[in-house]
Amino acid sequence: MRSWMRGRNVHLMGDALGDFDEAVVHCVAWFPDGSRQECVAAQIPDVLADPQSFLWLELRQPSPLVLERLQSLFGLHELAIEDVHLAEQHPKFEAYEPVTGEYERQNFFMVLTPVVSHGDSKDFALGELHVFLDERVILLLHLGRCSQQFNAMERFKRAPLRLGRGMSNALHAVLDEVVDDYMPWRNVFEERLDALERHVISGQLRETAVLTDLYALKRAILRLHHAAQPMEEMTRSLIAGAHRQNIPKLMRPYFRDVQDHVVQLLAGLGYLRESQMGVLNLYIALDANRQGVVVRKLAGWGAILAVPTMVFSMYGMNFQNMPELDWSFGYPMIMLLTFVGSAALHRWLRRSGWL
Repeated sequence: MRSWMRGRNVHLMGDALGDFDEAVVHCVAWFPDGSRQECVAAQIPDVLADPQSFLWLELRQPSPLVLERLQSLFGLHELAIEDVHLAEQHPKFEAYEPVTGEYERQNFFMVLTPVVSHGDSKDFALGELHVFLDERVILLLHLGRCSQQFNAMERFKRAPLRLGRGMSNALHAVLDEVVDDYMPWRNVFEERLDALERHVISGQLRETAVLTDLYALKRAILRLHHAAQPMEEMTRSLIAGAHRQNIPKLMRPYFRDVQDHVVQLLAGLGYLRESQMGVLNLYIALDANRQGVVVRKLAGWGAILAVPTMVFSMYGMNFQNMPELDWSFGYPMIMLLTFVGSAALHRWLRRSGWL
């Protein structure tokens, strides 16, 4: 057991210690040989004092007091802490240069939006994950709703030992976990879109239900696209961009694999957006066709009713010489001619497809 595991019980977080322990998801010290040690808040200073250790610290819904203590402990940049306080940030990747003082290592700040729901497309939801990273520490802060199935540390644990247990491997584990959680939702959205297309063609859903489901699906696709798009830029900058020098050559193929998954996802989401518009246009076309059929039927029956209406309106006038006054077959003959004319018109309209 490491010596710091038997160390003093320092109240690292002060009054926030209780809040810290409640917020902790993982607090683990990793070492180059692949071994690890679970730790608590009071032991973090001793972990940081060990030059061979790498700390994985993951918290859920940290309080402002906990954030204040974390900032003083890890030297987190005040702009990044401000983003955490404000929350609801868009995905981004920032690099902060070393500052003068006790904590002089370059550190990175990243905002990601992992999926926090699993199941039907109607339940699709994204969370918010703030990542602080340097060569000795990775700090993950889950804001808002947190998925119980998010376990980037398990990927970090399973990674080949030759990749080390440090910054680049930890960053890859987080990015890979987030992207892999995105991938199944493409299939969920595609299945939902196929079901809606079948309902549109068969006319099984009401008009309001079709439009509501189509636009809800569109919003979900766009939200996932907006979450994944910045990750393509992040991985590109890590592979061949401004932050390339921070990633060892041994790790670059792994980040390239993450980038490939993001590119495939974005291409699939683009196809789904086009398909969703196609289904919407199909619904509009079928609805217009159904309305046209109704209008034709109404017009056809109007034409049929116009024949007796015209005849009976003429006989409703006060003429002195009218056939039925002097001829006993007048009314039957007029009725017969009216019926024959209406029937002939009805048959013609049916044959022409109007009825």
